[in-house]
Amino acid sequence: MLGRAFCRLPVTCVLILVSCFLYSLTLSLPIVGETASTHTEKPGALHVLLLTDFPDIHGMFSLWEGEWWRLTISAFHHGSLLHLVMNVLAFWMFADLLEPKLGKLRYPLFCLLAATFSILPEAALDQNVVGISGMIFALFGLLLVVRRHDEDIAERMHPSLVPLCFGSLFICIPLTMFLDVPIANGAHLLGLVYGASVGWVCYDLRRWNRFAGLTGLTLIHAGLVACVLALMQPVWNGRYLAWRAIMQTQSLADWKQAVKLEPTLETGWRYLAEHYVQTGDRHQAWMTVLKGARLNRSSPKLDELSRFVWREFDSATDRAVALDELQQVFGDESEAWIERFQLPLPGGAHSSALAELSFPDMPAHDSVRLDDLLDVPSEVSGITRPLPAIFPPGTINPDHPESARLGTSL
Repeated sequence: MLGRAFCRLPVTCVLILVSCFLYSLTLSLPIVGETASTHTEKPGALHVLLLTDFPDIHGMFSLWEGEWWRLTISAFHHGSLLHLVMNVLAFWMFADLLEPKLGKLRYPLFCLLAATFSILPEAALDQNVVGISGMIFALFGLLLVVRRHDEDIAERMHPSLVPLCFGSLFICIPLTMFLDVPIANGAHLLGLVYGASVGWVCYDLRRWNRFAGLTGLTLIHAGLVACVLALMQPVWNGRYLAWRAIMQTQSLADWKQAVKLEPTLETGWRYLAEHYVQTGDRHQAWMTVLKGARLNRSSPKLDELSRFVWREFDSATDRAVALDELQQVFGDESEAWIERFQLPLPGGAHSSALAELSFPDMPAHDSVRLDDLLDVPSEVSGITRPLPAIFPPGTINPDHPESARLGTSL
């Protein structure tokens, strides 16, 4: 029986064996660590990683390094035995209809391209994804077109297959939205669109005009390849620019663009502030660390850096201007932030007495403008009591130096 199955569907059997081998391989490897929860390491797969020293910088580091082939390998990994069995059964059902019709060249090429491209939505959102379900929906999309041109396939398709597939497609969306079930809905949708588009171009458009069909097929794949290349250098992603600045360029321009695109990137604000301190631009460093702290209210490192920069002001005039700049950044929250920063004010004064502070060497025409601070409570949630960090420091090193891995979607 297995011999007959291999003779009838050799490509499908090979792809299923690859999936089974990769799943058995993950079972033989140890659990990666606490931050990976119950997930095991998946060799060759694409992982979302975070830098252990800078946990706010995370993303597809391997893809950013040019390892595009990990997209394909990720598709043939699976998260659990149930996940593998369900995908294999669905794959076999569609393959039995399509592989004998497409042949030993077009069929494997379509499967591999569908498996690779279907993962792009999750990769664009910096989410781990495993499983061939995106490829399965691509086969389903192709079948929707082929059945109109092939009477044998139309007769063999069970009448409930189409509503069942569409039902499973759309029921997964609320499961993810409301129950946090990690399902790769983007991969399913793109797989369906990809399969239906290829089918329409090859079976409808090409039969009407061969040149138009070939052009359409080329444009579809050129567009998807362009998406892969863009995801390898996502310059719209602030975390990518920060990673590139740390690992490759050491560029100040990359850091500036990183915090512009990702204002909550604590590491970027710290790097820029420390750079301005080193170059002697103390007020620019002060304004940078204040803006960073306002956008990252769970950052004790920015609090510490603010005290360091404050100590760099060696005159009463500089300190007065710095307090004026703090008021400009924080407005009515200024007193609470001064309380949180624990700034050593002149004469041991506390924030409640700021309106009475005087600076002998400050020009008379300058103004600190702190008159309204006394009406602000000194205890403000998220300021004097910082919010907890979103990502704890990483502790594992599965696939990249100084990195830890985040979770996986199926």
